[in-house]
Amino acid sequence: MKTRQLHVRIPEGVYKKLKVKCVSEDTSMQEYLVKLIAQSLGEYPAEEKIVLIVDDEAILRESLGDYLKDTYQVVTAGTGEEALGLIGKQDVDIVVIDVRLPGKTGLQVLREVKESKPYIKSIVMTAYPSAESAVEAMKLGAIDYLAKPVAPDNLETLIRETLLKRKGRH
Repeated sequence: MKTRQLHVRIPEGVYKKLKVKCVSEDTSMQEYLVKLIAQSLGEYPAEEKIVLIVDDEAILRESLGDYLKDTYQVVTAGTGEEALGLIGKQDVDIVVIDVRLPGKTGLQVLREVKESKPYIKSIVMTAYPSAESAVEAMKLGAIDYLAKPVAPDNLETLIRETLLKRKGRH
C-alpha cells in the first residue's frame, strides 16, 4: 500500500484533547487520525477485527457472516470443537456463539475460551432462552445473551460498541 504524508495544523486546545484521547486509547495520534479519516470515508483500517460466528445452522451462520463481512473479518464454525480449533490458530476479537451445538455446547466453549484467552469477548445467542443459561453465560463473561432470531443490524451495533469499549487485546 502506498502512503503519503499529510501535515495538519490544529488549534492547541484541540491538540491537547486529541493527545489525551490517544493516550486513553493507547494509540498514536497519527494512527488515530488515519482511522478517523478512513472511517469517515466509509473505509476501514487494514487491521480489521475478527468476528467468529459459531452456529450449527449453516443458513444463520452464513447470513450473519455476509452481513458483517464488510466491516469485520468473519470466520465461522458449525461446532464447538471447530470454534476452539479456530481460536487456537488465530487471534479472534469477539465470538458470537449459539448455546446448543453438536458436541461441546456454546457454554462449554466459552468456559474453555475464558481459561485460555480471557480477553476474547463473547455474545451468546439461543433459540431456547432460559434464565439458567443466561446467568451461566454472563458468569462466563458474555456481554449479552440474545434470543433468536437475532436482528443483524442490532448484532452489528452490539459488536461495534463492545470492540470500542475494549482497550487492550491481552
